[in-house]
Amino acid sequence: MEESIKNYIKNLVRTAIEQSVGTHPSMARRKKYVIANWKMNKNLAESAEFFQKIICNDAVSVVICPPTQLLYPSHLFIKQQSKEIGLGAQNVHWAEKGAYTGETSVSMLQDVGCEYVIIGHSERRQYAAEDDETVCRKVKQAIKAGLIPIICIGESLKQKQLSQTEHVLSAQLSGALKDVTSSRFIVAYEPIWAIGTGQSATAEQAQQIHAFIRSVLTQLLGQNAEDISILYGGSANEKNVADFCSMPDIDGVLVGGASLDPRTFNEMIQLCAKEV
Repeated sequence: MEESIKNYIKNLVRTAIEQSVGTHPSMARRKKYVIANWKMNKNLAESAEFFQKIICNDAVSVVICPPTQLLYPSHLFIKQQSKEIGLGAQNVHWAEKGAYTGETSVSMLQDVGCEYVIIGHSERRQYAAEDDETVCRKVKQAIKAGLIPIICIGESLKQKQLSQTEHVLSAQLSGALKDVTSSRFIVAYEPIWAIGTGQSATAEQAQQIHAFIRSVLTQLLGQNAEDISILYGGSANEKNVADFCSMPDIDGVLVGGASLDPRTFNEMIQLCAKEV
C-alpha cells in the first residue's frame, strides 16, 4: 500500500511538471542517450567481454567512453560485433598538436573511431584543475573537428547547501559556451555531491534543474536549445533510470560505476528506451 501511494504521488508530480513545461516539437527530435563513462576501469579482455554482451535498442543512442588506451580496441570490438554503439573519449586537449606530454588531440581521437568526447567532468575539474576557460577551448576544438562534446556541469555539496546551484550551473554553461554558436553538443548535469556516493537527486528535482539548464541554453543559443540533449549524471543506475528518462527535459543518462557491469548497463538501456 505504501509503495502504491508513493507511485501515485510520483505520477501526479510528473504530470504536473510535464504540463507546466509543455510539449515542444523539438522534444520528439532530441536524441535519447545512455552513455557509459568507464573512468579508469577495465582491461582489454574485460572490454571485449563487455562489447560481446551489450544489447542495443533503436530507441536510444548508446555511447561507451573507455580509457584512452582502450579506444582503438573498443572501436574494433564495435565493428566486429556490428552493433550501433558510439565511441567516446573521456578527455581531449585544446591544441591540435604540440609539446603536451600525456595529452590527446581531436585528430588522434578521430583516427581511432571516436565520435564523442567528455569535457569538463567534475573529476577533471578537481584533479586536473580544469576551469571554464579550459573547458571552452576544448569544446571549440572538438566542435571544429566534428566531434560531439559531452559538456559536464554540476555543483558541489557546499554550493548546493548554500543554494548556489543555479548560479554555479549558469556560470559553468556561460563559460563553456563563450562565443560558441553551434548547438552540436550534449550537456550532462552531474551534481558533484551525488557522484560515487550512492546519493542521487529525485527525478522531479533533476527535472527542475534540467529545465533551468535549458532556459540558460535558450538565453545563449536561442531556440536551438530545444534540440540539445541534456543528460543526468549523478549516481544513475538501473533502479532510478526509468524515473529520470521519463522527465520531459531529461534526455538520458551519463553512467559511471553502473556502466561497468554489462547486465546492469543493458537493463538501463532497455528501461530508458521504454520511456522514449
